[in-house]
Amino acid sequence: MKIEILNAIDEEFEMCPEAFGEPLNIEEVNQAEDELKVKLPEDFKEFLLRYGSGAVGEAIVLGLREAEFVATPSFVEKSLHFRKAFPKEYENFIAIGIDGAGNPVGFNSPNTEIITFDFDFGGKEIIAESFEEYLEKAIREELNIHF
Repeated sequence: MKIEILNAIDEEFEMCPEAFGEPLNIEEVNQAEDELKVKLPEDFKEFLLRYGSGAVGEAIVLGLREAEFVATPSFVEKSLHFRKAFPKEYENFIAIGIDGAGNPVGFNSPNTEIITFDFDFGGKEIIAESFEEYLEKAIREELNIHF
């Protein structure tokens, strides 16, 4: 990931470490990939290994451990939950967030573009070309998603 993004996240972490979960280790990431039967994008893996989960700008990113101040349920559990509710073509969906209306935010592996899936309207909207771009937009508060 770009150093500017990591520095911005580090600043947020230093101001409020309770808004982040604990970093994961590579075995936990590998186990999540095995359970979900996907290969996670490198930028998302890097985030999980460095921060675990947490509030970044206007986004809340799911991991495997709950942050103290922010609801960050397991991205594995949420991914499996949403896969059951989605059409078949989303069988490899990975949830990295949930908006205020309960709609998932994530990517449909092997695609790395970040989408939100609106259950009310039954469609997806691409909100970033990658997880890194998603974080960049979240830091600049350009996502226009309400968590």
